[in-house]
Amino acid sequence: MVAPLTETYAQALAGWQDLQAPPEALAVARLGFTDCAGVMLAGRAEDAVRCLRSYVQAQGGQGRARLVSGADRVGMVQAGLVNATAAHALDYDDFAFSNHPSAILVPVVLAAADAAGGVSGRCMAMAYLLGYEVWSDLMLREPDLYYDRGWHPTSVLGPIGAAAAACVVLGLDAERTRHALALAASDSGGVFENFGTMAKPYHGGRAAAAGLNAAALAAAGLAASPTALEGRRGLMRALSPQGRVDLDTPARVGQAWRSAAMRLNIKKHPTVGSSQRVIDAVLALNRSQRLDPAQVRSIDVHISERHAAVMPYHRPQDTLQAKFSIEFAIACALVHDAVGFEQLTDAGVREPALQRLMGLVTIHTTDAFEPNWRDAAPFDIVHVTLADGRTVSSPQVRRAAGHADTPLTDAQLWAKFLGCARHAGVPQDAARALFDAMQRIDSLSGPDAIPLPA
Repeated sequence: MVAPLTETYAQALAGWQDLQAPPEALAVARLGFTDCAGVMLAGRAEDAVRCLRSYVQAQGGQGRARLVSGADRVGMVQAGLVNATAAHALDYDDFAFSNHPSAILVPVVLAAADAAGGVSGRCMAMAYLLGYEVWSDLMLREPDLYYDRGWHPTSVLGPIGAAAAACVVLGLDAERTRHALALAASDSGGVFENFGTMAKPYHGGRAAAAGLNAAALAAAGLAASPTALEGRRGLMRALSPQGRVDLDTPARVGQAWRSAAMRLNIKKHPTVGSSQRVIDAVLALNRSQRLDPAQVRSIDVHISERHAAVMPYHRPQDTLQAKFSIEFAIACALVHDAVGFEQLTDAGVREPALQRLMGLVTIHTTDAFEPNWRDAAPFDIVHVTLADGRTVSSPQVRRAAGHADTPLTDAQLWAKFLGCARHAGVPQDAARALFDAMQRIDSLSGPDAIPLPA
């Protein structure tokens, strides 16, 4: 018998005040808000964000929700669109269950809380967590790879997680929450072909805006199917690459907390999550024996077929493409011993030394997967052959620094946040105030206690 997912989620979301998230889950909410605030600042001047800010401002009208600059206020849906695009613009945002939860959920919660007023920190934290729970529950029902059919999972399932979070903040009852989830299902979309362009971060903005819009429409009385997610012609069957989606297992949102178990993977490098282990592997090789890039004759990298699939740019020519290139990740780490803001410029990507090394990379893939990480190979490794005939190898890397199993220290998290703030031109004292607020999101008096810098 098909589980009534849409209704079950709606009941849990509407009854959020009776739920008690475990401490481990609340720690995830604090981490998600903190890291997302940093990368949202860092991305606020990116071209895609500037385009959307101009678009939003051209719409006119009064608004109560802040843009990432902290200065302008626009409509709730518009704020979600711009701020989530900023959070996803540099591909520096966290990831979990093969999606980017915080880049969508945090801007949604902030926009809805600004617009609604009188929203407690506990409500904001619970909205984030329940958005994570609904979203991950849907994602983990699908055994096959959305990318195989061209779908970007953050963009096709993100609207549902966003709607779930928005409904909590806006205080919708179970019936209207059910309608909101169903309406968000009709706004699902986003194709992998747009990776490496400005449309990729827009996927995040669109998911946030779709969820906020669905919640607002449901609050206004717009109705939709009670089985939009699980029905015979519902979203999950429509998306499923091979029709093997599990729609029978009952949902346990609010009973079992996946956020406490799966947590978040925080990136140390502003590139796609699939590249993080390889970058760490090359940096470790550099520490053991610093290689002369001019002496490199061939490079062999071993990764999973799923990770290879999301890095299609073999000779990238700009930063948007470079973020989705395993060749760039390796070459940049070898030449600069870093993959960060300073290296990710269009001119830097086109450096002759990097372009030469990118042409030397051969990708070897495996369909064997890490038991607790279904997209990753058991380990990633890089072999470099030099002009003298020697081949040197990186360590086998199973967990990049920042993975939920190998988390950043508090000092490392602050260092990343400060680097993002400096990239955005935000003074250190303002950055510290925002960092500290996000670190105690669940105990804040409300959204006005979050000091977004101008």
